[in-house]
Amino acid sequence: MKHDPPPAIEGGPPSLRPVKALRFVALIALIAVGIAATGVTTRRKDEQKLASWTVEQAIPDVAVIKAKHDDQVKGIVLPGDVEAFYSASIHGQTSGYVREWRADIGAKVKRGEVLAVVDTPELDQRVTAAEGELAKAKAKQVFAGVTANRWKTLGGSAAVSQQAIDEKASDVLVTDADVSAARANLDRLHALKAFSNITAPFDGVVTVRNVDIGSLVMPDSAASKPLFVVDELNRVRIYVHAPQVYAAKMREGMQATLVLPEYPGREFPARISTTSDAIDAKSRSLMVELVADNSEALLKPGDFAQVNFQLPADPDSVTVPASALLFRDEAILVATVDDKSRIKLKKIHIARDYGSRVEVADGLSAADEIVKNPLESIADGDEVRVVRPGSGEDAGGAKPSPKLAEGSMK
Repeated sequence: MKHDPPPAIEGGPPSLRPVKALRFVALIALIAVGIAATGVTTRRKDEQKLASWTVEQAIPDVAVIKAKHDDQVKGIVLPGDVEAFYSASIHGQTSGYVREWRADIGAKVKRGEVLAVVDTPELDQRVTAAEGELAKAKAKQVFAGVTANRWKTLGGSAAVSQQAIDEKASDVLVTDADVSAARANLDRLHALKAFSNITAPFDGVVTVRNVDIGSLVMPDSAASKPLFVVDELNRVRIYVHAPQVYAAKMREGMQATLVLPEYPGREFPARISTTSDAIDAKSRSLMVELVADNSEALLKPGDFAQVNFQLPADPDSVTVPASALLFRDEAILVATVDDKSRIKLKKIHIARDYGSRVEVADGLSAADEIVKNPLESIADGDEVRVVRPGSGEDAGGAKPSPKLAEGSMK
């Protein structure tokens, strides 16, 4: 049987045309394999980038700052009460009625000056009676002395006994004692009589007058109002209740200034003279006493004053932003970053709160790197990526995410 020859391939000799066709097919296959391999490699790279980006996003970025030493003198303002340097409430020491008063409120008086005169008729009668008792006691004293001398003269005879002589001698001692007692009683009444003149105890100003002509004066000072109140106003005392947090700063001799509502824009110098050296259990405050000159008589007892203190900075304290604080389990914490980029929470004690910043008394040092705005969920040992000022990252502390290759998610 005779077969026909295969059809000829155009473009070459008949013997080479099948080989060229095979090569063309192989080339197409290689191109397809190359394209597939490239796609797989690209996908793997994109997957690796995605995994790396995911890991990076799992580590939070935190902005850190340094705690600062605050060397500036701090001014605090506390309310104060102005009182007279000396204040005397004068009460009556004897019963009677006011005959006249000589000093009204606002009067400047000298020590010993008479403020009022009290009539004491009852006391006058007692003085008269006491004078009579003294005269009687003196008469008995004279008679007892004469009798004792006579009996002593008769002692050498049998007319009197030694017992009688001794009795008469003892009568002299008794009358001497009676005279001393009568004189002491009269002196006491004269002293009470001297209180019928109400006098000023020191140089000062009369700030209270509670008497008028005819007013009854009683010696019971606990049950009656003072007749007069005299204040020494050349100097004044100012009392301030300083909170416990400032107690250690209040030192004797520290300078302060007073501002009073009635003198806007004017300051009065004062200084700390002493403190109570004890914290009040109810208010948790320290009583501080200041003294101010009042030669111009501008400061008045009972005034309210704003007392400005300039407190020296604590060399051991640092300040941090209020945004760096964490409040957990009734404790105040600050998140710090160690040299391995791990979080370490530190418990602190706040000395003073200035609003946007707080002064930390202990728990931190100036070498600590502090997380400026920590997340509420942040915990000890968490790994973080530190963002420092000027690092070129955005304000939130996050780096731009790597761009995924097109088609990587196919």
